[in-house]
Amino acid sequence: MAGSDTETGNSTIGDGTEAPTVGYVGLDHHHAEPYLRTLETLPATVTCACEPNDAFDVDSVASLGDVPVYGDLETMLADAAVDAVFLTLSNRDTPAAVEQALERGVDIYTEKPAGRTAAELEPLLDLEARTGATVCVSYPWQSHPIAAQLKSRLDDGFFGDLRGFEARFVASQLAYRNTDHFVFDTDASRGGILQWLGIHWIQLLTWLLEAPIARVNASMTAGFDGVDVEDGATLQLETETGTLGTVHCGYYLRDGIYDTQLNLYGSGGRSNWNPMGRTFGFDGETELELESADDDWSATPHRTITHEYEPGAGYGGTWGREFVREFFAACEADAEPPVTLEDALTVLRVLDAAYESAETDRWVTVEK
Repeated sequence: MAGSDTETGNSTIGDGTEAPTVGYVGLDHHHAEPYLRTLETLPATVTCACEPNDAFDVDSVASLGDVPVYGDLETMLADAAVDAVFLTLSNRDTPAAVEQALERGVDIYTEKPAGRTAAELEPLLDLEARTGATVCVSYPWQSHPIAAQLKSRLDDGFFGDLRGFEARFVASQLAYRNTDHFVFDTDASRGGILQWLGIHWIQLLTWLLEAPIARVNASMTAGFDGVDVEDGATLQLETETGTLGTVHCGYYLRDGIYDTQLNLYGSGGRSNWNPMGRTFGFDGETELELESADDDWSATPHRTITHEYEPGAGYGGTWGREFVREFFAACEADAEPPVTLEDALTVLRVLDAAYESAETDRWVTVEK
């Protein structure tokens, strides 16, 4: 595991190895509390934090604990010994923070998408390779058991020739959200719901689909007064092998309500999955519906797989925790994390094409 060269007093875990120390950077963020709660469930110790916004009340972050809080990352990295940093900064500020940590050889877990554009992220790949530090981008949905089930069935040929897909991520209206936050600022974020929520399904599709997304046709709308980023987006996507699909996302619903879907359609079978459920939270259960044209399924061609959640604190509950655990395991083994900077670059290239398409009103080819 990489780490800064300042002396440290790490605690140990069950096998006698030292538990990694973590510096948390970016407390003024919707995901700071959930990530900190996830870290509480793992053999990792948050020893310091950083919040660049002087106006933000760091004492409001209940899960932080009694640790020193710095006003800038450079000072924190120089003063405190950490094995890894967790970043929940704006898309604008994240690439510079990743660069600072990499230059000190510190491992990084960063909020998605890790930049506003692909051009901002791309230079960091060479720096990561030179330093040997590990960077993981937080797209934990691929660690969800149903996502793993879909990936396995795609790899096994259950769907036959994959012909189409549809994804939907609809959430509560901006009237119920703090639109003064930088998440909804064009300069800080570049985009709105597509770059904040819809991006989850874009990444999951790039992981699931064998063929890369090659072309995008997008339309977006900004329908909330005082907010310039889009609150609605519809994308048509085409892979290199001709599979067609759509992604629709919007801030359209009443407070606390979600409407999500991820469906796959092939010559041999189809799947239907509502990942979020009606309200946020990963308790109870979720179902994956499958239907097959294979003779082996002729007696019961339509089947349902039910996954019962194990209650767990933090971002994504138990499956979100496993994603973070995989990050720490990759750091320890000097291995590839579950989502790499290169994976994140692929996602941002799709988003670049989407925003260009919405602006030019034409199909745009995704850069390779």
